[in-house]
Amino acid sequence: MYARIRSSAITLVGDRPLMGRELIRRWQIWLGLVLSLFFLWWAFQQATNIAKVGEAIRQANYLYLVPALLAYFGGVYLRAIRWHFLLKPLRRIEARRLFPIIVMGYMVNNTLPARLGEIFRAYILGERQSISKSATFATIIIERVFDSLTMVIFALTASLFMPFEIGLQEVVRPAALFWGGFIVLLLSMALSSQLASKISDLALKVAPGWLRHRLMRFTHSFLLGFQVLHSARMLFSVIVLSIVIWLCEASMYYLVMLAFNLLLPLYAPLLTIAVASLGTMIPSSPGYIGTFDALVVFALKLFGADPNTALSYTAVLHVTFLVPVTLLGFYYLWRHGLSLQVVESGKFAEG
Repeated sequence: MYARIRSSAITLVGDRPLMGRELIRRWQIWLGLVLSLFFLWWAFQQATNIAKVGEAIRQANYLYLVPALLAYFGGVYLRAIRWHFLLKPLRRIEARRLFPIIVMGYMVNNTLPARLGEIFRAYILGERQSISKSATFATIIIERVFDSLTMVIFALTASLFMPFEIGLQEVVRPAALFWGGFIVLLLSMALSSQLASKISDLALKVAPGWLRHRLMRFTHSFLLGFQVLHSARMLFSVIVLSIVIWLCEASMYYLVMLAFNLLLPLYAPLLTIAVASLGTMIPSSPGYIGTFDALVVFALKLFGADPNTALSYTAVLHVTFLVPVTLLGFYYLWRHGLSLQVVESGKFAEG
């Protein structure tokens, strides 16, 4: 099943089989597994008494999970609204139709390696709405850029209330410069067709000949997805929605903290979620197992949280993130008469 989705993903820019790419993808899967195990070991190493971890899990007030899940899924629906705005230059699609596709994308990321959820989203929407899959994929990349920029804003906000350790400063400052610069580059490309053309021409020059024609078509469609950046009103809407989306998720972090009687300041979930988001950038097994857990424990210890409670909190938070949205994703997959195998018959190239 995974191989079929992976083979379709390769056709995003070309359909010529590449043994080298196949080996790279297998290497990425094994690297992700090894890193997940390492970070999981690191997370458990933070605890001083595993018995106390289990005791904290048993004594938690799980009534807080109800509003926590409401906040989380509220944020997911706001993601559908944000995607609605990003897709407007391509086609007007209601948020309620986009919500199931986003949830299915989460399910794919949580169950399959190589984080194919975004590719799955672009493929399904492209097939169902008959719009460019490459342009749709570009809107998903814009989502990720604004998500990362929001995490930098959260980290900088937390830094106003607490001094960062030297190691954390060395991560946040370059991240702020990188994502800020990336936003400037995207805006410049959106506002200047000449600059966009120069960058695409450069990419075409270094591409192998057999791939050049497909890459040309892909680049043209991809740039269509950046049209939302032409509108100051839409750009402002996307920025505001990105912040509110992550505030919903931060509310979930905070409510689960209350479940474990972790009475930390309100800016604590902002920094925790910013640090945890780094885990999604590190190669790992499906569901960010290990990377997410180790970094959440690390963030909570910055606030003086007991490491045993921090580990128990992280375990419950991670399960709360993964299980409900994954089950809902499988439900939507069944409801829409889909299967992960549906990607076998499709190509991600422009068509």
